[in-house]
Amino acid sequence: MSFRRRVNAGLALAALALVFAARPASPHETVNTTVLFDREIVRILNNHCVMCHAEGGPSFPLETYEQAWLQRRKMSAEVISRRMPPWPALSGYGHFKNENVVTLRESQFLVSWMEGLGPRNAGKVFTNTSDPAAAKTVAVKAHADFGAWHLGTPDVVKVVPASTTIDLGLTVERRLRAFEFKPADRRSLHAAVFSIKETGQWIASWTPWQGFVELPRGVSYRLPAGAHLVASIQGAGGGEIGLFFETAPEGRRVSDLVVDATGRTRLHGETTLQADTTLLALRPDVTRGITSVEVSAHTPDGGTQVLLFAKDFAAEWPTPFIFAAPVALRRGTTIAITAYGEAPVLKTTISTVSSGPAPRTSTPPAPRSR
Repeated sequence: MSFRRRVNAGLALAALALVFAARPASPHETVNTTVLFDREIVRILNNHCVMCHAEGGPSFPLETYEQAWLQRRKMSAEVISRRMPPWPALSGYGHFKNENVVTLRESQFLVSWMEGLGPRNAGKVFTNTSDPAAAKTVAVKAHADFGAWHLGTPDVVKVVPASTTIDLGLTVERRLRAFEFKPADRRSLHAAVFSIKETGQWIASWTPWQGFVELPRGVSYRLPAGAHLVASIQGAGGGEIGLFFETAPEGRRVSDLVVDATGRTRLHGETTLQADTTLLALRPDVTRGITSVEVSAHTPDGGTQVLLFAKDFAAEWPTPFIFAAPVALRRGTTIAITAYGEAPVLKTTISTVSSGPAPRTSTPPAPRSR
């Protein structure tokens, strides 16, 4: 081979090496994204965030594009670490009407939006600067209507002072099909639990992302004449409660089943159903020191169904677990509660309906707005 040919071959190989050489990645390289605030991000905020992250809420607001843009890295980190939203139940173990969990797809949207410098729409990027000469446009923003009754106009409305007992003013026995609470000051309120003084029955819990309870059709709570409501409110201020009464012919009544789990670092308790029973909700009274809770049903034929597995509880955000569809269990089924942590006892209240077929699920829940 001639000298010239050898030189040309060498140059050709060098050119190919340059073409196919891997370009080193820059840690600060901008990532292109098609995720927009006005489309994907505002939907995520409406579904999971603005119940707390709003003006007048208990945490920093995330309603506008500018607010979300400035907090985008914190939002992404909190969602990836599962610290926010504060929902301790793990997916795959029960399905709950009041669950507030960011899906994998939603978390991917948040990360992509954050790494792509947070475009608002049509590829526009917020630069944290203002232009007085720019035309004013109507901005898309996340929103939650805290002033409206989510379930419609209540039959009875009562003012609730902070942590007190309220006379419901009932002269005859009534049946309660739904209950709603509107706090007066969302900024300082984290949770509330409501029960009937005369029967001790738990009827509802309020969290920022679920402010109401609506029972399946044909099921109701019993309110005796002269009943009083006990409100245990975690935080300052009271609010208003709305009572929705059942007017249809007598149906089935909800009763409480309480299971105490005891032990040292491993707490355990169980009970065996004496009749066919339908479960509506679970409320473990989790205290500081409890790290995980499992509720399972062991059927007479040897099967096991995990109804709830939850961990990493945030003590300031106690929540019940309301089944999306009532869970029907046969007589002889054993319900077992197992918890781990440093606590002497874990009390779990289970809302149940005994005998007969499982209740029909009421109308599907509307998007959460409180």
